[in-house]
Amino acid sequence: MLKFVRVASIGIGLCAAIAACGRTSPAEHVRRAEAYAAKKDFANAIVEYRSALQQDPKLGTARLRLGDIYAQISDGQNAYREYVRAADTMPDNIDAQLKAGALLLLSNQYAEAKTRAEAVLRMSPRHPGALTLLGNALAGLNDTDGALERLNEAILSDPSQGSLYSNLGVLQLARGDRQMAEASFKKATHAMPDRAEPRVALAHFLRSQGRDAEAEQVLREAITIDPKSVQANSNLAELYLTTGRSLLAEAPLKAIADARQDPESLFALADYYSRTKRTKEAAAILDKLAATSQTYGLAKARLAAIDYTEGRGDEAHKILDELLRREPHNRLGLVLKGRLLLIEKKPEEALDFAKRAVASDPEHSADSHYLLAMVYQNRGQVEESEMEFKQTLKVAPTSAGAAVALSQLYSAKNKKTAAVEFAEQAVKLAPNSVETRVTLVRAVLATGDTARADREIRAMLAQFPSSAAVQVQAGALFIARKDIVAARAAFTRALELEPGSADALTGLVALDLGSNSVRAALDRLNAYLVKSPNDAGGWFLAAKAYTMVGEELQAERALMKTIQLDPGRVQAFAMLGNLHASRGKLDIALQQFQNWATREPKSIAAQTMVGLTLERLNRVPEAKLAYERLLAADRHAAIAANNLAWLYAETGGNIDQATDLAQMAKSQAPDQPAFNDTLGWIYYKKDLVEQAVPLLKQSLEKDPDNALTHYHLGMAYAKAGEDSKAIEELKKALALDPKLYTADEARRTLKELQI
Repeated sequence: MLKFVRVASIGIGLCAAIAACGRTSPAEHVRRAEAYAAKKDFANAIVEYRSALQQDPKLGTARLRLGDIYAQISDGQNAYREYVRAADTMPDNIDAQLKAGALLLLSNQYAEAKTRAEAVLRMSPRHPGALTLLGNALAGLNDTDGALERLNEAILSDPSQGSLYSNLGVLQLARGDRQMAEASFKKATHAMPDRAEPRVALAHFLRSQGRDAEAEQVLREAITIDPKSVQANSNLAELYLTTGRSLLAEAPLKAIADARQDPESLFALADYYSRTKRTKEAAAILDKLAATSQTYGLAKARLAAIDYTEGRGDEAHKILDELLRREPHNRLGLVLKGRLLLIEKKPEEALDFAKRAVASDPEHSADSHYLLAMVYQNRGQVEESEMEFKQTLKVAPTSAGAAVALSQLYSAKNKKTAAVEFAEQAVKLAPNSVETRVTLVRAVLATGDTARADREIRAMLAQFPSSAAVQVQAGALFIARKDIVAARAAFTRALELEPGSADALTGLVALDLGSNSVRAALDRLNAYLVKSPNDAGGWFLAAKAYTMVGEELQAERALMKTIQLDPGRVQAFAMLGNLHASRGKLDIALQQFQNWATREPKSIAAQTMVGLTLERLNRVPEAKLAYERLLAADRHAAIAANNLAWLYAETGGNIDQATDLAQMAKSQAPDQPAFNDTLGWIYYKKDLVEQAVPLLKQSLEKDPDNALTHYHLGMAYAKAGEDSKAIEELKKALALDPKLYTADEARRTLKELQI
């Protein structure tokens, strides 16, 4: 036996030796990688470099060259990782330290970039590149004086480097020294007459000063110097796009792609074609890019986006599912899949993809955090949503969308000062965006500062005279100031600019109804519905108007049409129920709805009406069964989920199950007051008053005369120890409805609070 073991061990040793002899050495992998890179076969070069590093992770030069390849193919995330590792492996390599520092700078890691610059300066005290890196890092750390000092040192060290003047110009502009900044940008062009980059920097400056014509001329000069310059061509294309000359943008983008045929330029051209609705040309480019393993994921995600925007949702999901099977951690694919599911009102499914996207790159992926924030917001998880929006801004401080979302979130929580601050931040980040400016006006109006709102609106009307959204907001301001004539003019202008504007129509109808011009409102609505017969909002407004004039049959018809088009519109169901109740025909109505449900067993509206009518008849166990059956068939039936959650919470059911149902309902319609009230009340019952109060306040913003919600908010304030606010809300509840079924509890609580 011992002899056998000995022979076996010799055999194993021999096999290992043979395997070692047959293994390719790290040096050979590097040699092959360099050969592939020379031929621009980057995919194989990456494979060889990675094979070398797998065997010897401390091969710093291999890491540095691998980082260069990733930079060439615009894979910033991997370039960043390899440059930093190369710099750590080779602390005395100036090139590695500067490249790592540059990417640290781009990812807003200013302190780390400063450390890399200082490491180089210890080796080479007057190194211009290190001084420039240090200056930019100090600027990022808000040490403008230190930054200017370092850049001036760099210029003294090497006056021929025009890029230093451009950097200096940026800092001078930040300090408000426009004349000095312009002089520095122009010095850069003189120092580097044969380079495009300084002219691009000068063009940026000119555009920031509103001098687009001069910027265009400078960019044309840059392209004359270097026809293949990505920066110059892309900036000229962007100028054309933002000044309404999209056809002219094709030439510079195509020039880059034709000359370079690299992924960056091809993606830029494909994105241009997608942006200008030339999706066939975009798809042709993306199909070619998808054929290469290195660009497969980015290309496939863009192809899926094209399919989805053109109404081919199933095909888009198919592409993304294939992409994620092949690349499970592809961040862009995960984000896009999550977005599509959110659009389709499937936040529970979207949540998984959002979390996976964040996990793929938690420190640098702003779009992943933004998606997760939106999912949480849809699920009614306000605190989690706020945290993720803030994380988005931390990762991407220039994200105007996150600032807008935070402003709206704080408005909903009635934190008016914070809402204004984030809206102001959004405007600074995107001053030419209608959305950011409208957000600011809404936040300012909420504070009661109509004078400032007026100034903002007038500035917007001058800057965006053809924006329906601005006209609608002007109408809202005029209503707040009780200037009905001006409000009507603004809403009318909005409809002229955008005939399908539901907000403008709603404003005009509200004015008609407010002045008892019900016939005028109906005529306006009927004319609108002839043109837009599938607009649920229009039919619902018509139902309200018909109800006001007592035309019950027409109101019922309009409500049924509303429900058919939008089965998630709670108010329409409630109005229809009230209509039948006012006639004293709930039993007959129940039979009609049951017949409807039998004829159309897949109709969410029919099944929902059965449950609602059973509730009105106080047949609660049957109503629960009806809602449970509906949710078993379609778990996204929002009204059924909301009402079942309420019944569970109020009749001693599973409170955690009630929470899940209420969150799901809110995710389908985040602004629905009834859903916010249900979820808020359930949080109150779970002693989560910090989460309950914002939801109840949000509900009252949309439905300020709801006595029950005022009662719920009063009870939440009482539990939170805010007695004065609790007293105010409970008194409002009783004033609005002295016969409210919770009136006795409200009076008892009021008595205790006032002792």
